[in-house]
This record gives sequence, C-alpha cells and structure tokens, in this order.
Amino acid sequence: MAKHPLQTLWFIHNRRRRAAQTLAFIVFACAAQAFAQTPTHPQLPPVWIGFDDAYGLKTNTSAMAIEWGIQAAMEEINNNGGVLNGRPLKLMTTDNKGVAARGKDNFVQLAGTKDLVAVLTGKFSPISVEMLPEAHRLQVPMISVWGSADPITDHDYKPSYSFRVSLKDEWGVDAMIKRLSSKYKVRQACAILPNTAWGRSAEKVIQEKSGSRTVRFPVVRWYNWGDSSLKEHYRACLESRTQGLLFVGNEKEGAMLVKEIAAQDSLMRMPVVAHWGAVGGTLHELVNEELSMVRIDFIQTFSFINNKRPRAKYLADWILKNKGLKGTHEIPSPVGAAHAYDTVHLLAKAIDTAKTTSPPKIRDTLEKLPAFNGAVKHYTQPFTNHRHDALDKSQVLFVKLTPSGHLIPQD
Repeated sequence: MAKHPLQTLWFIHNRRRRAAQTLAFIVFACAAQAFAQTPTHPQLPPVWIGFDDAYGLKTNTSAMAIEWGIQAAMEEINNNGGVLNGRPLKLMTTDNKGVAARGKDNFVQLAGTKDLVAVLTGKFSPISVEMLPEAHRLQVPMISVWGSADPITDHDYKPSYSFRVSLKDEWGVDAMIKRLSSKYKVRQACAILPNTAWGRSAEKVIQEKSGSRTVRFPVVRWYNWGDSSLKEHYRACLESRTQGLLFVGNEKEGAMLVKEIAAQDSLMRMPVVAHWGAVGGTLHELVNEELSMVRIDFIQTFSFINNKRPRAKYLADWILKNKGLKGTHEIPSPVGAAHAYDTVHLLAKAIDTAKTTSPPKIRDTLEKLPAFNGAVKHYTQPFTNHRHDALDKSQVLFVKLTPSGHLIPQD
C-alpha cells in the first residue's frame, strides 16, 4: 500500500534528523578524542626527569631498556597534553660507567637542572646508596627502577627522598632461598656475594630468613668487583657439602661462575638461584656454550611474555615498533623497561597533582598518589609516608635464560 505524502515527508525528515544526530555525535567524539590527544605546546618550557646508569659498560643492557621505558611513557604523556597544562616531559641522562663516585657527581649535576623533578637510578645498588646523602642534602627525589639493596629505601633520613619501583632484597632474596628449597630440595646452601652494599643487603636477608625450618647457609663467600675467578669460592661450597648455590652478581661475574661450574664434572654442578643483575646484560653471549650445562634460575619481577596487562602490551608494542625487534622475547632487561615506564607515569601524576616542579613538593605528593594501573601491577596506593617501595613480593617470578638471550618464565 502506498504511503501518504505526509508520512513520506515525515520519514525523510526523521531519517535526516537521525543522520544529523549521528554526524554530530561523530564530530563530538572526534573532537573529544582530539582534545584528549592534544600534544604539548612546544613554546612552553620542558619538565625534566634525570636518569643515571652505566651506559659505558658494553655488556650492560639495563640502561638501554630503562631508557626505552622512560621514552615510551614520555611520548604517551606528551601526546596527551604533557604535564602542567601543556608542558612536555623530557629526559636528561648521565653515564656513571659503573663507578659510585661518578654516579654521585652525576646526581648532583642532574639535581641542579632547572625544572628537574626527580632522578631515576639504574642497575647498580651501591651507586644508588652512594647517592642517598646528596638526594637528601639537595632535596631531590631519587627513584630506583632497578637496584634492590634494602638501604636504598631503608635508612634514617627523614623525610625520605628515596623511592623504589623495583625488587627489594628483603623479599627478593627470601624468594631465592625458598626457590632453592622448593625446586631443588636444598637443605644446606652456599652463598657467593659481592663485597658491596648489594652483597651485604643480601647477606642480611640470608641471616634473617635461613634456619632450621628453611635452608641453612653454612658457607658465605665474598668476592670483589674485578676478580678474575670465582673458582676458589665454588670449591669451598663443594667442600662444605652444600647442595645448592645462591649467587648475587652482574653479567661478568655470572659468566665467570657459569663457565667454572660447567667445567666441573656433571655430578659437581650444583643448582644455582641467581639475582637478576646477571641477566641485566649480555650473559647469554658471554657463556653461550656453557649455559645449557648449568641449572640456573634468575629472579625477576616482570615478563612481557604472555602478559595480558594493557599497559604491558602497549609498552611491548612501542618497543617492538620503535626499536626494530621482532617479538617480546627479544626485549632485553624487561624489568627495567617496565619499572621505568610505570615510574614516569607516577611522576607525571605527582607533577600534575602538586601543580609545580618543586622537588620537595613532588616528594610529598608521591606519598599521596591515588591508584594507578601500570604495566607491572595495579598500584592501589603506590607509596605512603611509611612505605617508599611500590612493588611487593607478589611480583616475584623466576626465569631461565636461553642461548639467544630470551628470559622464559618458569613454574
């Protein structure tokens, strides 16, 4: 049946009205999206974040990975308007070459920069510990995104200017001890530790956590940076009839240990649970042939592999796109990238909440930040005035290192 002319006119009018409404909604949505993605104003002065690490050590990959995490977060924040109504975040880096005195000087240099809000520190815990007096003298927040030594946040400075988005030995080394017991059924273990603030931090946890109900440590051996061999220390472990080894060190010392264990008769190769400094570099290149001959697990707090967290996937995609890698397995030092990414987002929130670049006010605001859903975890309250460690023991996992450098999560 044919429609009445008035019905036809009403139908056309109604369709045009709906189309206009749809178009208006699309325009509004696009405008809202454009507003949300408004980039920073290039004429406004930048807000600086400093980062100091051992760029000059050729086998170290932590500095590069941490910088990637910082860059990814800064690009994301700057593309969405930056901080303080359009000011861009920018990065300033220094190279401590693994030397504590140089790191301390670098901190002073960075802290003197106008509109710098904080200094991030890298893999070497002893360097972060050396920076503590300067951070508190200059009243500039120091945030460790790798170093795990307890004194980085456990000290007598009040108010504290040191924060950490990383592993802490208090629960990290405890997890390593439990790993020796649960996976390798070790009852008598040996520890090989560096004669540094990092090694002493680990020893303190060993003394507190080992005992009759867990793993005993009848032998603790100390080495110095630059030692050419750990053979005598390992022999002492064997002679004491221990069944497993807890190792704290970086990639160079880790390479020495793996090679010297691999050279032993197969029955003399103890299982090893190692701290993460050893996989914060190119260990797989230093011990490619020997790696499969040693049972060794490494502690971590994060992995990109099979990670479904939205920000973890965003960060992985950013790195793959911008750094020419083919898959998440290839991302080196993943904990550094993820910790740094989350840290920059937390700093940006602190800057906007405090409405200033004043480091003391940023420090105060960090203790009062609201919840944040990061790459590593959901931070219900990242820091408090009594707790300056953003992570906890629930982030602990263990990985195997493959000859190609992949860190594969283990049960």
